[in-house]
Amino acid sequence: MLNRAVVLAAGMGTRLKPITDNAPKCLTEVNGVPILLNTLKNLYAAGIRACTIVVGHFAHSIMDTVGSTFDGLTIEYIKNERYKQTNDMYSLWLARDVLEKGSAIIEGDIFFRADLLPNAITYIGKKSFYIAGRYDGRSDEILIETDEQKRILSLDILKNRSAQPGPDRYMSSGILVIRENYGRRLSGWLTRSVEDGDVRILFDDVISSHIDEHPLFVYEISHSDWVEIDTPEDLRRAEQIFNPARS
Repeated sequence: MLNRAVVLAAGMGTRLKPITDNAPKCLTEVNGVPILLNTLKNLYAAGIRACTIVVGHFAHSIMDTVGSTFDGLTIEYIKNERYKQTNDMYSLWLARDVLEKGSAIIEGDIFFRADLLPNAITYIGKKSFYIAGRYDGRSDEILIETDEQKRILSLDILKNRSAQPGPDRYMSSGILVIRENYGRRLSGWLTRSVEDGDVRILFDDVISSHIDEHPLFVYEISHSDWVEIDTPEDLRRAEQIFNPARS
């Protein structure tokens, strides 16, 4: 049974300035609900009972807000002291002991619906998978290509560029579920990257380099199920999608 999660919340959120001038990105509010608190509530709803939060920028603000327990979850923290010089693969590497036991992995700027994670876990069973929506031509996304069984064939990080949509093309929601066998492999791949000094890349880059070594799948969701909040425009879109009046 999956009962652990890692939330990556060390980043500086520079594209969300001035909101992040005096607060961590993960505590940005969507219609009055901080992103991180929404994530933690949704993790509990999915049956997860222990969450490790990797913190860096404004770490104490996060720790003071959440505490050691939240909404039935036991919370532990790992500090990424190098958050200004590293990317999320390094933060994930710091939590590698959790990965090796099987874990949900959630980027700290994702606002998503409460039923998304439990539905995905129930539907896809014992597989490891990205939760992803259909790719719609946007730039700066993690482009995922699959076969007809939705096994991932390739990951492409679209840095400052876009690609053509297609029937087997998806974009990552920033949420993954990995089982123990995949977690052990991912831990080793991350360790090798750190040893090689590749600490400024995304963890998706690491996964991409080893995509043929272990099966990884896609669980498809709607574009209205999640928003990755990088910019003020993303925040406005999230507040429209998750407006309680609309629900």
